[in-house]
Amino acid sequence: MPARFRSDLLPHLLAGSTMLVMLSACTGENAQHDPTLHNPHHTLSTQLGGHSFHPPNTTPDVFLATSENAEQEIQTRSDVCRALTAEPTLTITLMFGLKRPHGVDITPHEWQDFVETTITPRFPSGLSVLPVEGQWQDRVTGKIGQEPSRFVLIAAPASTPHLAQKLTDIRSSYQHRFDQQAVGVTITPSCSAF
Repeated sequence: MPARFRSDLLPHLLAGSTMLVMLSACTGENAQHDPTLHNPHHTLSTQLGGHSFHPPNTTPDVFLATSENAEQEIQTRSDVCRALTAEPTLTITLMFGLKRPHGVDITPHEWQDFVETTITPRFPSGLSVLPVEGQWQDRVTGKIGQEPSRFVLIAAPASTPHLAQKLTDIRSSYQHRFDQQAVGVTITPSCSAF
């Protein structure tokens, strides 16, 4: 059963709370027919040390698992951010491999050109590039590979216009230009002061 995106829960996630959103296709009827599919997601948050509940005004297939001390974590983070006069941001990490299929390197010149022509115009306020050694599993062959890689770190206000589109454009451009299976991305709620 396909998962549904619950955009009404996004503000809770971006607020920085420690939260796992679990989408379930459970109903009383199919839970009785196949408890092996029903029970694991209902106990997952308990196993992680939290609890699950149905948020108000949601269907029974949406659960939020929160840390027992999520409110305290949020308050502590808010206090530190306020003390630093830091603004709410999203910390974005983009992960780029520097080898094409069959082991051909992406040259330093090609990488720098990509940063200057594709990433910087979308995030001119600033970013950081870190050299890392990456490891990944080929989606086609299943083979584990290692390669020199780059992390690009960006602190962007959550209100950045067209943020998702900017990230999508960067990722797809790199994939097409350098014949990559994927460009990784992680996004974490944070606060930043410069």
